[in-house]
Amino acid sequence: MALKTLRVGAAEIRLLTALTDGPWDRSTIENALVRQGWAAEAPDGRPAVEWGGGAAAPHFFGTDPPSAGIGPRVELGAAPGTDDGQGASFVQLPCALFWPAFGEEPPLPHGRAAQDDDLEDPETDYDEDEDGEEDGGTDLDEADDLDGEYGPAWHRAPDARRAHFRAEYARLSGLIRAELGAPLHSTSGEMDTHEETWERAGLSLTLHRGDDLNTYSHYDVITVRVGPTAAGDGSGGPGPMDRDDSAAMTAAD
Repeated sequence: MALKTLRVGAAEIRLLTALTDGPWDRSTIENALVRQGWAAEAPDGRPAVEWGGGAAAPHFFGTDPPSAGIGPRVELGAAPGTDDGQGASFVQLPCALFWPAFGEEPPLPHGRAAQDDDLEDPETDYDEDEDGEEDGGTDLDEADDLDGEYGPAWHRAPDARRAHFRAEYARLSGLIRAELGAPLHSTSGEMDTHEETWERAGLSLTLHRGDDLNTYSHYDVITVRVGPTAAGDGSGGPGPMDRDDSAAMTAAD
């Protein structure tokens, strides 16, 4: 399956931006996660939040049973108050997965020609080469062999191209811009990586597209991450999100 997406809309984006409304301290963030349904309460009534596990100890939410496979989850870094100033403390929501990783395209089915309207680069030649690979794609014998681990909460688009993955990034960027305005920073790198960042009173919200380390680079991933900035104190607080209004950029293609 080339593209998997979660149903992340304006409501979910507002939940993430709301994490910048107060200070980045453990009690504030844990109680916010419980209110949002992204973490549960322990029998004693306190939030049952396991920090530091990342994808190894994610907090799943939604209505599908665990036996259905991986569903929506929030990934957590170090607990607030233990950050080393290098972005170790965060709350992150994976929103979309694309196979294959590293900026590559999935192989086209035999007999299907590449279409200008569904390819990032319509000049790419997808004729099969002598090694059984399609130029511009991956080995025809490869497959998204992790797809079966993901549950029905993920919408699958098996024929999607990388252009559709980039379009999902642009859609999420538009939702964030509707709440916060233009990002303060926007950077691109190799292998189709792209990142937009908003900052507010020592906290940052980052929309990232790139290699998914949690699947050992099997996928590229889109995530929304909230946490203290490297130079910030995590104080948070009300007020407009810092942004460069003089250069209101459109979302990356």
